[in-house]
Parts: sequence; structure tokens; C-alpha cells
Amino acid sequence: MLIFVPTFGFNNITTNGVALGPAAIPSWIIVCIFYFLPLTAIIAELASVNENKRGGIYSWIAFSLGHRWAFFGTWSYFISNLFYLQFVFARIPVMASWALFGENRFTDANVSLLPYYSILLCLMLTWIASRGVKSFSKLSNLGGKLTITVTGGFIVFAFLAYLKGTPSATEFSMESMMPDFSTSYIATFSWLLLAVSGAEVAGTYIDKVDSPLRNFPRGVIMATMLVGVAYILGSFAVSLVASPAELSEAGLKDALFVVHKLLAESLGINGDMVVRLFAMIFLVTSVAAYVVWIESPLRAMFSEVPEGTFPEILTRKNSDGGLSHALWIQAGVVIVLIAIPLIGLESIDAFFRLITDLTALSLVIPYMILAAAYLVFRMNNTPGPFTMMRSNKLAHSVAFGTLVISVAAFFGAGIDYYVDAETGWEAAKAILMTYGGPIFLIALGYGLTHFRRQSTG
Repeated sequence: MLIFVPTFGFNNITTNGVALGPAAIPSWIIVCIFYFLPLTAIIAELASVNENKRGGIYSWIAFSLGHRWAFFGTWSYFISNLFYLQFVFARIPVMASWALFGENRFTDANVSLLPYYSILLCLMLTWIASRGVKSFSKLSNLGGKLTITVTGGFIVFAFLAYLKGTPSATEFSMESMMPDFSTSYIATFSWLLLAVSGAEVAGTYIDKVDSPLRNFPRGVIMATMLVGVAYILGSFAVSLVASPAELSEAGLKDALFVVHKLLAESLGINGDMVVRLFAMIFLVTSVAAYVVWIESPLRAMFSEVPEGTFPEILTRKNSDGGLSHALWIQAGVVIVLIAIPLIGLESIDAFFRLITDLTALSLVIPYMILAAAYLVFRMNNTPGPFTMMRSNKLAHSVAFGTLVISVAAFFGAGIDYYVDAETGWEAAKAILMTYGGPIFLIALGYGLTHFRRQSTG
């Protein structure tokens, strides 16, 4: 559940339904078979070799490529999540609005209240995270079960309604389901790959797992299967309930609520009550997911770095291996990012939004380095205690394929921005905005650690 909850999101189904229509279904199948499953196999094998390490993705990369590459990969992972969190906290009040009122009331004048709620939520969720993995794993376990129940129920009732004679809202044909392979599709498909990111988050808690050599790889694979099946069948079910036009009209933010209302009404059930119930469950699961995203990247970044890389307060561990000091420092940084618009510093706010845009694509970098680390590991070592790919040739091919797909996703995600540019200057600006982030992040991280080492002698 620690893997399933942060990885799966029903909103990913509706978001890509809005962008791709029925073509989202074969797209999910391709992503799960050719990217998600291979990436999960890589994570499971590297985790089995590092079962006594707490650093998760940092430890896996360092084991094969050394601390420098591990730092670059995990630093990109950590910073991209840090800037992402400031937007995460603005989503929860919207979910609460749907749960309480059956609609999004944070529009027009009310939208100005979101930063205040976001700051309170940041403090609350950081406090939950600081309580330790044993506490918030229970929340994740509850959230995961609720998510499976609600998603499974939606899929079952959507198919039952269709079998009982309710016509499909979407026309299924080879033509409608075939991707058009335009630059817009390539860009959307590239971001689709990132929708399956999350299998790595539980790596920082491997030392908390009973019989980790057996149970952790099994848990990773089971979570992968659950996520993949939920995305594929969920996309079919959403297409049965809502047409591409209805999804587009609902918009990216509200489509996941609208499809539940449409399904309920087609079955003769009060749509508003169903939406409120779903929103309440979605609220609980989202809180569980965001707590994991608050805590896990911190463990990955600060648990296993060599002594002296960062100030001691950031690497100081609790008795359970948690990093409560780093958690509250992170909360302070995120609150500053949220609060800047409130005090009217528009130029600084614009700067931080620019940094957020630059860091958005940096989440791909760790997967590139992780695939390279696994390739080197299988080329230089015997397979680990847990091995999904016993053939070295197969392992090399899978690692190389995952690396190539990650690189292609990195460049494909921003292709729309510079292809649609009307002038050379706009194209250059688009390239800088889209792809300059990782270079900026790596240079920043290297500069900070270099300054730290120099200042400590």
C-alpha cells in the first residue's frame, strides 16, 4: 500500500482521458508493459542487494555507480518533489470542497483562500510524517484499501451498466483508439510515463519490512500489477461512462468527480451523494499519498550521503531512522514558497514559478541514472538475491530499453513547446525552460556540496 497509494491516482485516468480520449487505453498498456514493469523489476533487484540500506534510490545508485551519481540522481528527485509540494497542498481543499458541498467552491474570489489552507495543511501533514513510518503506514494501508474498493467498484458498475443495456458514451473502434502520433500525443505520452512513478518510494522503508529479501520484491511486483490493471481497466470504465467531449468540458481538475456523478445517475442513484462519498475517500487517500511524498524523498536524499555533504541537522536521524529536523526545515521552505504571493512579492513569486517549471521534468533524471546503474550492476556482478531476469542478455536489454525510453520521455515531454514556437527566440526560450532545469539543479547541488566541503575544511 505504501507503493500503491502514492503511485496510483484516479485523476491520472481522467486527466489522460481528457488529453487522449480512447487512445489512453492502449497507451496505458504500452506504458505498463514496456516501462513500468521493467522499471519495477530493476527496483526490486537492486533493493534486494541493498536490503540493509535506508537510502532507497540513493543506495541503489551508489551501490553500482558511486556516491556522485547517486547524489545527482537523488538531488534531482528531491528538489523536483520539493517544488511540487507547494502545488500539492492546494489540491486538498478542493477535494474537501467536493466532499462537503458536491462542487468546487474555490473559484473566483474564494481561490485567494487556498494559500492559507495550504500552509495549515503543510504543517499538519508534516506533523503526521514526523510521527514515523509506523504511524503513517497505517494511513496508507487504509487509503490503499479504500482506493482499491472505490476504483474496483467504479470499474465493476461501469461494466455492469453497459452489460445491462446502457450505451457506451464513447465509440470504440480501431480509429478512435489508435494514437495519432502527433507532437501533442508524444508530449502527453511522455508525461504518461511519469504517472507510474512511485514504486521507488517504499525503498526508504525496506529496513522496516519483515523478511525484506522475500517480502519487499514481492510487494513491489504486486503493487505494480495492481496499478497497471487499475489504470487500464479504469480507462475502459471511464470511456464507457463519459464521452471525450464530456471529459473535456469537465476539465482536468473536476473530471474525476464528474465521471462518478455520471455513473451514479446512469444507475438511478443520487449523483451528488456519490460524488461527496468519493471525494471524501479521495481526500483520505490523497493525504496518505502526500505524507509519503513528504517523507520518502527526504530519507532518500539525506539517509546515506557521506558525512559532511550536508549540515548535520539535515542528516540527524530519530530512533526509527526518520529525519524530523529535515522534515520541519522542508516544511519551512515549502511554506515560504506558498506564502510569497500573499505578501505581494510578484517578481520573486514569478521567479519561484520559473524554478518550478524548470524542475518539473527533473523527475525523469533519477530513472535514467537508475536504469544505467542496473545495467552496470548486471554487467559487472552476478544477479542479486532476488532476480526477475536470470538471463544477463535479457537484463541488459531491459535496462538499456528503460534507459532509452526515459531519455525519449525527457525530450518528448517538452516537444510541444518548441515545435509550436513562432520564432527562433521563442523556440530557444522553450528549450531553456523545459530542459534547463536538470542542468540548473545539478549545478546548484554540486555548488552547495562543494561549498559545504570547503567551509568544513
